[in-house]
Amino acid sequence: MLIGLISDTHITEKRGELPQKVFKEFKNVDLIIHAGDITRKKVLDKLESICTVKAVLGNNDKLDLNKTEILEIEKFKIGINHGTKYSSDFDKLYKLAIELDVNVLITGHTHKPHQKIIDNVLLINPGSSNRPIKTDASIAVLNIDKSHESVGDIGVDFIKL
Repeated sequence: MLIGLISDTHITEKRGELPQKVFKEFKNVDLIIHAGDITRKKVLDKLESICTVKAVLGNNDKLDLNKTEILEIEKFKIGINHGTKYSSDFDKLYKLAIELDVNVLITGHTHKPHQKIIDNVLLINPGSSNRPIKTDASIAVLNIDKSHESVGDIGVDFIKL
């Protein structure tokens, strides 16, 4: 299963649209996960024109979304949380993943992409598609196959926009 990851879009009336490259890179994904700070429902509507979208509430959102979602895909439990309280502290992100009882934790908030495995827990932040901080704008694509036995087998590709 291919899963598109996006976060921190921060689209407003003054701050334009999603980059067209997002639609190009996500055209073959089976699911899109938005890790919060969406700011406008039209962002989710546009992403849903590609495929199903699962999204969580970010600290700048006023949308009717949960703060955390948990999905089961193949052999993995995937947690989605904006990460406002945990930011880029990998120990705190790992503890949140353990608290949620997930193998993979997808967060946003820092506007910087990262990927790290701690004790067979995969921590991923796709970065920001529209407002990067001290890095390039980015998204990510996960490849989870039924043959994957551990989180180390999961493919994660970061894409600069």
